[in-house]
Amino acid sequence: MQPTTRTKPKILFAGTTTGQDFNALKSVAEVSVKQGTDDLGIAEVLWIDCATTKPDQYAPLLRQALDSGKLLVLRHPDGPARKALADICGCEVQDGASVLMVTRDLKATTPSSYAVTALDDTTPVTTTDEQVLSGGEAEAVPPTSPTARPSLAVLERQGEPRDWAATLEAHRERSARSVGGPGLIPPQGVMYGIRTLTGSYSARVTNDSWKATQGKSQDVEFGFTSSFYVYRENGKSNADYVVIRVQQATCSPRTLMVREDNAKGYYQYQFQAQCTNNRGAPLLGTSPETTNNVNPITQISIPLHVKYLQDGSCMANYWSAAHGPVARTQEGWGLSNRSATSSGTAVWLSFHRDPWNSLNDPPNEFSRWWSNMFEGGYGGRVKTLNTLASSSFTVENVAAWRFSASMIATNRNVLFQEILNYRVTAFANPKGTNNGHHQISAGGWVTNPKSITLDVVAVAEDVNSPCK
Repeated sequence: MQPTTRTKPKILFAGTTTGQDFNALKSVAEVSVKQGTDDLGIAEVLWIDCATTKPDQYAPLLRQALDSGKLLVLRHPDGPARKALADICGCEVQDGASVLMVTRDLKATTPSSYAVTALDDTTPVTTTDEQVLSGGEAEAVPPTSPTARPSLAVLERQGEPRDWAATLEAHRERSARSVGGPGLIPPQGVMYGIRTLTGSYSARVTNDSWKATQGKSQDVEFGFTSSFYVYRENGKSNADYVVIRVQQATCSPRTLMVREDNAKGYYQYQFQAQCTNNRGAPLLGTSPETTNNVNPITQISIPLHVKYLQDGSCMANYWSAAHGPVARTQEGWGLSNRSATSSGTAVWLSFHRDPWNSLNDPPNEFSRWWSNMFEGGYGGRVKTLNTLASSSFTVENVAAWRFSASMIATNRNVLFQEILNYRVTAFANPKGTNNGHHQISAGGWVTNPKSITLDVVAVAEDVNSPCK
């Protein structure tokens, strides 16, 4: 095991100390037990086991922790805990998360900025099998057998203990990451706020049908950080609310299961990010656009009717919230913006394009294009896909919506749902499969949607604004 210099986090624990979580924490952290005191000076993290903590303690505990800049962990969050958090932060995360991690950015220039990470106990992914045998090969090759499909198994990594120290550190890193930019910070007097939602997913894949991959496995990981900038158009007598969401999503196939001439993979070949709202508000704009450019550009500018300080007075005027330009390298990949303006659904698909175009030649049509993936004729070595297919890379996208004053008057809450779709694949020639066939083994995962409900009035509220 490699030595580590990571400092153990200091945790103040509220709840019963006989559970599995408490014992796991003691091995990776300096844990103090809360004994009727709200003093957080000795800790960096307040950990509340909601299953064994009285609900009437939630509100004061949560507020004090967040207002003092501590990392708040809600384990097994129940209804009262979620409501207490919503009352403080103006947002609520549901989706059955077993862990909520929350921090408040005390250094932010915005009146209020909170970051939330939602975690599940088990891997929140599902697989769709797309394993296909090649057909129409040379006459010497046995005909395709519909029962001889390779088996891609997805192991949800249940039973593996969570590294809580690494999980806490990952939240701090994500919440401190700049998602957005200075162009989204308005002049003094404009009423606004920021809420950030993060989610991460992992799974382990195996394929025991191929000779080359038997007994081997591979981890895959993907996740996102989405910041929601909420603006009150206080230049209007009846204020609309504009939400601009900026997302950075990262995917990684980790170390490939196999890199032999006879078999290679699992490569990542498609990654789709989607965000919707539950109020039917249409999109004001999205970026980046569809492109095969090596550096897709993310850039948006949304004019807002606001009031802000000018020469000591509050004046109604137009100000544009702007993000970008930001370039993200995607050499050998394409990008398809599939957003639907009228429905308010923002969707982007990044896909492998060179040397294999996964849109033009999908896995379920492998029998048509199989020979393109092998060099040297029948039984030739498996081609290597480009660097991004086997390494971590990050995509960035932005979307904006306007929620009318009449819409918000009926219900201040807007739910935004994030969905990631991640796909991996492997290829093998007859020696790699040991069954006389060239084969593809492909699988896809769609995350359990992660949702955040924003009380847009509360998020954008600023009691100290001179231009209310």
